[in-house]
Amino acid sequence: MKTTLRRLFALTFLGLSVAHAAPPTEAALHDELRALKASYETALSSGDLKPLAPLLDAGSSGVTVDNQSFRTFAELQAIYDRFHADFPGVVYRVKLDAQPTLLSGDLAIAHGTAEEFVKTSAAEFTYTSTWTAVLRRTDAGWKLVRSQVTMDPFRNSIVTFLQKKSLLTYSLTSLVAGVIIGLLLGAVFRRRSATSA
Repeated sequence: MKTTLRRLFALTFLGLSVAHAAPPTEAALHDELRALKASYETALSSGDLKPLAPLLDAGSSGVTVDNQSFRTFAELQAIYDRFHADFPGVVYRVKLDAQPTLLSGDLAIAHGTAEEFVKTSAAEFTYTSTWTAVLRRTDAGWKLVRSQVTMDPFRNSIVTFLQKKSLLTYSLTSLVAGVIIGLLLGAVFRRRSATSA
């Protein structure tokens, strides 16, 4: 009888252990990914990227919207620091719109668009970027495998701003050049008139 009770106890314990080791449901995995999305938005918008450090490991790599690649958290931080050094006082916010994530084993393939806002001392810019991220779920949590962010290189608020700035610069340069040439021609004609009189 004691042996039977021991076996029953052992099987019950084993059953509870297996139940605790059961993989998370798909809904739970999507909840984890939504939490990562919120963490990403907060980190970039606040300027404190440290919460993103656990996402990167030796197998991670990515490309930012301005075509800079990174493999480590230190490289990602350096890109962000250069951006802030180039534009002191810059305000940056991002809001991700994720499409349904494809889950396959321990991999998640996420994609969508992002509404990005940048305010510098020169102007404010809003644009929509497109992103893809591949993540792997490990015992230490989700790890970034690969990410890519792109935007239309021709039709965006930054290009429009630079085009207007160039047009204004060329217009002012042409106006100044026209005034100088007019003054020089006027001086030449006055001299000729004075010499012929």
